[in-house]
Amino acid sequence: MSFVEFKQSAAQGAQSLADWLHQHHKRVLAGVGSGLLLTSAAAFALAYEGPQAHPPAPTWVSVAVASTAPQQADQLSNADQVVYTTAHVRANDTVESLLRRLQVTDPQQLRQLSAQSDLRTLVTGDPGRVVSAQVSNLGELQSLQGRLPGLKPVADGASDAREWRELRVKAAPQGWDVQTQTRIVQPALRAASGVVKSSFFAAADDAGLPHNVASQLINVFDTQINFRRNLHPGDRFNVVYRVYQSQGQTLADGRLVSAQFINQGHDYKAVWFDAKGDAKVSGYYAPNGDSLSRAFLLSPLPYDRITSGWGWRTNPVMHFHEFHKGIDLAIPMGTPVKTIADGRVVYAGWGTGYGKYVKVDHPGGFATIYSHLSAFKVHVGEEVKQGEVVALSGSTGWSTGPHLYFQFFVHGTPVNPLTIAQYAPKGTPVPAALRAEFLAQTAEPRQLLAVIDGGNPVASAAAPSSKEARHG
Repeated sequence: MSFVEFKQSAAQGAQSLADWLHQHHKRVLAGVGSGLLLTSAAAFALAYEGPQAHPPAPTWVSVAVASTAPQQADQLSNADQVVYTTAHVRANDTVESLLRRLQVTDPQQLRQLSAQSDLRTLVTGDPGRVVSAQVSNLGELQSLQGRLPGLKPVADGASDAREWRELRVKAAPQGWDVQTQTRIVQPALRAASGVVKSSFFAAADDAGLPHNVASQLINVFDTQINFRRNLHPGDRFNVVYRVYQSQGQTLADGRLVSAQFINQGHDYKAVWFDAKGDAKVSGYYAPNGDSLSRAFLLSPLPYDRITSGWGWRTNPVMHFHEFHKGIDLAIPMGTPVKTIADGRVVYAGWGTGYGKYVKVDHPGGFATIYSHLSAFKVHVGEEVKQGEVVALSGSTGWSTGPHLYFQFFVHGTPVNPLTIAQYAPKGTPVPAALRAEFLAQTAEPRQLLAVIDGGNPVASAAAPSSKEARHG
């Protein structure tokens, strides 16, 4: 029996049942009433409205529909699919290793692209740059873009904007379409604060301060604060620095523009002033315009630990009693040793007890000696600048382990190197003719610094405070 015939039979059965109920409705009602009485149920009155019209018989229509779903599925499965991928440039990356992380696997393309000089430039320098690509489901590169290393000042030099280059590579019928676009990015200011618990760099890491900005902070206050020996738990710092960002990505961290360091209750502040057209005046100053530059750094090392101080002691190698005319600073082998001031190298060679050592004469009758070195980075007669690396630390001569013997002389007489600060003359303050420009240029960094510290930016810029007068 077909489905239509079944439906017609069911409709005829329903019609016969309706006719019988119409003819014998009284008998049906009596039966229902008796059933209710026998079960002690409540009485029900059933209303009957009389004969009802017969419902129309259903009509069934069969329509043939042509489906293209199988053909569409085949077309989708056979079509090229594009995958969007990203990867970060790693140290020691090659073009092939970067492309493989971007899911490019086509052997011919890997060979062709590895020969592209622009792509080789893409994987040099500045690890961490993001490269994005479009790759087919067959592992074939369709397009690629990424930032080339380097960030340069704009050509006019009149602003703090920087130029960066973006590389775009696209598959073309006859090879590859390679283009380089130059883009301009403006700096933004970012602030950070930290509290010293164990060491300065640990506090800088906790504050999210980039390493190169933390190093700038040390260099700014290195003539006032000894970061190796004089930091205490509870010392704190606030900094404002430049960053260069584009499309949500930090391209580079820039210069420290203002900073505050509270060391053992002493409050030190600094702001950067860029004197346009006068590089000699550009530098870090106190908020009132006093110069923070000093003739001498407080230490020739990035960090150290005194193992033998100034004064009488028993020689650890020869075991005789002697007056120690300098200080011993424990430091790992090969640590860069920097000259603490501008000067001229007058000796770089071997000395009994000293091992390999360098002597630098400085203007004003000062001199320094750096001993027990492993290697020289300068030669006799060479002019050196403050902070320039002159040697690498070692353990030559009379030495029981890697360390630096550091001496400081005033007019030929050795003095305690820990007293260097009192011999360091201050630099020249902001010239009166540039003071208005100084206050205008440093207004925003000073204000941001004051907001972090909860101070008054106007008062800090107008005149030196008593603390600044004593410690600036």
